[in-house]
Amino acid sequence: MTKLARFFGAAVLLASGTVAGQTTATVFVPGNTLGDFGNPSVDGNQPYVAGIVATGPGKIVITYLSGEVTDCCPDFSTGPDGTPFYFGTGQSALQEALGISGGTVTHTDALIGIFVPRYRVQAPGFKAVDGAKNVARVGLLPSDLFFIGTDKTITVLEAGTLFLGINDDNAASNGGGYNVLVTFTPVP
Repeated sequence: MTKLARFFGAAVLLASGTVAGQTTATVFVPGNTLGDFGNPSVDGNQPYVAGIVATGPGKIVITYLSGEVTDCCPDFSTGPDGTPFYFGTGQSALQEALGISGGTVTHTDALIGIFVPRYRVQAPGFKAVDGAKNVARVGLLPSDLFFIGTDKTITVLEAGTLFLGINDDNAASNGGGYNVLVTFTPVP
């Protein structure tokens, strides 16, 4: 193979976005994926969904593709940015992350996430649920939750797993969900 042919082949690879070690996954996040976050948290909600595994330091891009979450009423549905909703004295997952509760939650039923280092995911008894409520021996830390909405890029400094969920306080009766594209690109 000539030098020109090798150069052209490399240029095509770069132009197509292919990066060594890059992984991509399409993930469905059900509307009842609450992971026991928020208060009061009721039975019937599901653990967070694993979005992608990062093999080391790099960048994770999360992009909403399609879907809606339906909530308590037939007329209450929203996309990944969520919708304002009055919680009374209740507490959403993102409010729990901040140590506050009550009032109007700006991003009700929004797409949210949490990156968990590999050592924690591999710990005996780990479950992708709220680790502050004694529902798992090792779980997710509320303070690490973050808003995603339609898209978000995060930088990770170590190997671990991105988990995805819904910002609510009682997601057991929620329906629908979000289809999401997640891409991990390692640091070269």
